[in-house]
Amino acid sequence: MKNVTLHIETYDGAKTVALEDETSIGRTDAARIVLGDGGLSRLNTTFFRDEDAVFVVDENSTNGTFVNGERVSGAPRQIFDGDRIKIGTETTIRIEVGERKNAAATGKPGDEETKNRNEQSTAALPPSPIAAPQNPQVSNLPPEKAPIILIAAAGSVFLIAFLGIAAYLIGSRYENLAAKSKSKTTMKMAASAAIPIRVVDPLGGGDIDNLDDLIEAWEVQDAAFEAKDLVEVKISTDAPQLAVSVADWEKQRAKAMERRNAPTGVTSGVSIPPELQGNIGKQLAQFKIMGLTRDKLPKDFVALAEKRMNNELVEVPLATEFYYLDNIGTSVDSSPFNVFDINTNGRSPLAPDSPGFSILQKLAANYNGQKYDLSVPSDRVQMKRRLLRMFHPDAKAVLEEIAGAYHKKFNRPLKITSLTRSLEYQVDLSRATSNAYRGATPPHSTGRTFDMAYMQMTAEEQNFIMAKFAELEKAGRVDALHERGQTPCIHTFVFPK
Repeated sequence: MKNVTLHIETYDGAKTVALEDETSIGRTDAARIVLGDGGLSRLNTTFFRDEDAVFVVDENSTNGTFVNGERVSGAPRQIFDGDRIKIGTETTIRIEVGERKNAAATGKPGDEETKNRNEQSTAALPPSPIAAPQNPQVSNLPPEKAPIILIAAAGSVFLIAFLGIAAYLIGSRYENLAAKSKSKTTMKMAASAAIPIRVVDPLGGGDIDNLDDLIEAWEVQDAAFEAKDLVEVKISTDAPQLAVSVADWEKQRAKAMERRNAPTGVTSGVSIPPELQGNIGKQLAQFKIMGLTRDKLPKDFVALAEKRMNNELVEVPLATEFYYLDNIGTSVDSSPFNVFDINTNGRSPLAPDSPGFSILQKLAANYNGQKYDLSVPSDRVQMKRRLLRMFHPDAKAVLEEIAGAYHKKFNRPLKITSLTRSLEYQVDLSRATSNAYRGATPPHSTGRTFDMAYMQMTAEEQNFIMAKFAELEKAGRVDALHERGQTPCIHTFVFPK
């Protein structure tokens, strides 16, 4: 067999791995090779071989697996010497296929090998059996040898037919799996198969008791805001700070995103403090202490409205001198308010005579001095967006403290991309993975979690703000995580006072 080597380059450095049969890569010990790339899923990508043929399959990772720039999905894909595979945020793998082992015995590879290298395959099918040439000398063999040769020939024909049927069945299985695998699922190897048949894991590889899994599943962002999406809060008798014009919001966004004189984003010079690395075990412990389970969190917009009416959550202005809100609430629709059941993902109409409807009607009649009509679709959209801009008062104070320190140093506002979400809205944002996490507690539904984007920042800015988060974490006030991947941000949970 040929030598197959994976040359892996990532944020942590470079390593070389010999591929003997099968190996997987991810960011946790669910994979054989664990890398520090925060953009990787728990189990991200698997490489395996069938004799000299090498294949790669994406384990339905968040950020995907790309072969020479082309995304891999569904069935395994055959790869060849020199191919480059991109996974996570900053991990690249180069495939090296060397000469056959015991080359003296097998001889130098011929033209057929070169031909196979140039045939790019997108499906993992066994090599097609090659029919044996007819032997015109069989009829001239001595009588005692002819039957043996005929029996052998008949056996060869049977074997060829059997392998052909097996190839068809395996190929059909891959096609069926690819068609069914539209939701986020993780597949596993069946080691007994010549070319492993991968079966769907209905939980998507996630552990509902593992908040490291949870953060990957629930960290889904809204689409980016545009000025045309915004409607000004013009009247605010008891909270004048909420009356932010679209022009003011655009001004703050432009200031936060203005061009720097140094590289921004994932760049050299960024030093992530140890407090901002790892998983969210501290949040898990705090959730238990606070009794924060999904059954006690706001399940729908009605529940958010009730918390607003009881002053348990307060609305955050669309923009201030120190920060501005982006990507929050853009995915809401204009449908009527309803009742949501997290156990079934079911929605039922909100009856006009129900307590929930009364709460919404009371809020709509005087929403900080502004009036909304529940029968008007555009008014429902604006109410939903404002309900998603709420935060716990304690947590809001911490956000303002961090943003104030950053503004004092750099004279720019922070970009905040997520605040409080109802379970219903979180499920809508995470449709591909929601079924696997019905039993878990999404952090953003606690009213104490926010995400701060950093890709627009220089290394100096990032190091400053991360040092501030680390300081608060060491004081036991927050649990902050530096996240890369699809939604690069500082994810922060604010502890109670």
